[in-house]
Amino acid sequence: MAADIPWNKSRFLRETGYESHLAYRKENLKKGKQTYQLLMGLSTLDEELDGIRKIDEFSKRTGFEVRSVQSIPSQLVGLAPEYWENAPKPTSYMMTKEEDWLAHTEAAPIDICWQDWHLASPNNLAETKYALKAGSSRLGCFSTFVWEYPGYHDEKQRFSDMCRTMGILAAKKDEGMDCVTYPEDGMPGFFMDVASFVGYEMVEHYIIEDLCGARMAFSFGGLLSEIVPRMSFALAMEKLYGTPDHPFVTYYNGSTNEQWDHDIEANYGLGASEMLIESIINLKYNMPTVINPVSITEALRVPTLEELLNIVKCGIGVEQKAKEWLEIIDFTKFEKTRDLLIEKGTQFYHNVLDGFKEAGVDIEDPLQMILVLKHFDPVRFEQEFHPSKEEFGTFEPYVPTVLGRETMEEKRHIVAELKKKGYENTVKGKKVICASADGHSYGLLLIDNVWSEMNANVINSGTNMEPAFVLDLADEEDADEICVSVHCGQCLDYAKQITENAKKRGKKYNIIMGGMLNAMLPGYTEPIDVSDMIQEMGICATNDFEKQINFMSHH
Repeated sequence: MAADIPWNKSRFLRETGYESHLAYRKENLKKGKQTYQLLMGLSTLDEELDGIRKIDEFSKRTGFEVRSVQSIPSQLVGLAPEYWENAPKPTSYMMTKEEDWLAHTEAAPIDICWQDWHLASPNNLAETKYALKAGSSRLGCFSTFVWEYPGYHDEKQRFSDMCRTMGILAAKKDEGMDCVTYPEDGMPGFFMDVASFVGYEMVEHYIIEDLCGARMAFSFGGLLSEIVPRMSFALAMEKLYGTPDHPFVTYYNGSTNEQWDHDIEANYGLGASEMLIESIINLKYNMPTVINPVSITEALRVPTLEELLNIVKCGIGVEQKAKEWLEIIDFTKFEKTRDLLIEKGTQFYHNVLDGFKEAGVDIEDPLQMILVLKHFDPVRFEQEFHPSKEEFGTFEPYVPTVLGRETMEEKRHIVAELKKKGYENTVKGKKVICASADGHSYGLLLIDNVWSEMNANVINSGTNMEPAFVLDLADEEDADEICVSVHCGQCLDYAKQITENAKKRGKKYNIIMGGMLNAMLPGYTEPIDVSDMIQEMGICATNDFEKQINFMSHH
């Protein structure tokens, strides 16, 4: 198939004269400059294309180049057309034909690439062909094989096609094509230890490079906001797999888990500090890693183009100061943590392969490896293979992830407040289904722990739960309450589907929904809060646990 799919040169390469985007990144680093990228997923295709052109205008006007965009279309793009009608409608724009991909790379002399809803999606073969023909600089995202696509359940076809796609990328690696992964959108998004991140990425490297013959590249950052673990992780992966010809770490994504949800201008400080240390690490270790800041609204909703450009402007000042900071920083702590992550991560990796082999998994079959990982509970996966069990007899993180720790701290705060207000026995003994509507896990971890601490009988259904499946589980368990965590802008459609499904069954379910309670509505260019609309359907839509517990106590 690869022989019949050309990897065309994009407008960016044709007009700048570079052989590849990597060559552009290396040239920037030689000049002491950083390379910047934006993630952008606006509400319509026309808006997305116009956004690409406006980023080009911004670069010309300011002289501060943003020559890379990772486009984030709708999740529906990952499904063949016959599945669109019955899938919840998330935010972001649609692409329906080959010309839509080409329109991105021809809109301006800006490098365009695709990761979300591509490599690991049910529609991956078609999307790979379109992205290559359009000149995408890389393709991903390998780690998202754990994501579900509502209404689609043919895993054999999906992951067989994914392995074929890996073969296509393998055939293009000598031309420079990378297969990109992003750990926080995969199993590591559930992990409590950064050492586990390293070990798991070694497993992905083994599948991508050793079994499939493709060339792996790596990006990360959304959940790792603490500076030393964050940058030591990058240094660990670069030391393990990077070479002068092919640096391993493609881009740093801005983190969101420490962002404020009020007085959000404070988030400029968080973004600028991350860009500063990333610039310094790149200069110190000669890493042409792209910097991808996130807007100050990222934790609240999909950002507008203006908000994305505003955070990029912080990079202008950062770049001026990075060389001064480079001269006064002691990098010893970064390097010690890097070496610890490599040591413990390597043990984790060997534990996984040895454990899989002992269990009868054919570890030389990439399809079997992907399917076993897909169905392995991520929390148990980390605990089962973590080297601390051999050292201490129990699971003890060596370099704790900040979000895991913060989720537990938030749980303790919420529970203490509820008990202080006299709610200690309000939900005692109630049977509560806790579910995540998508692949994100920390919201699910929070609600599970809160209601468990409040002495409810919690049934954790896991992530990627479709509305009908949630109600099936509630019926099987004779549950009193259903709590659904949402993240990807699908909450309004999800609420409609679960209430319509409940009506068809002729049953009354007590449903609570929390998380990112916004959606893209007709006539709006950015997501808006839809919690009132969900409330009108009879669902308790709020992130206020006191309101949730009052809702439970009255049913």
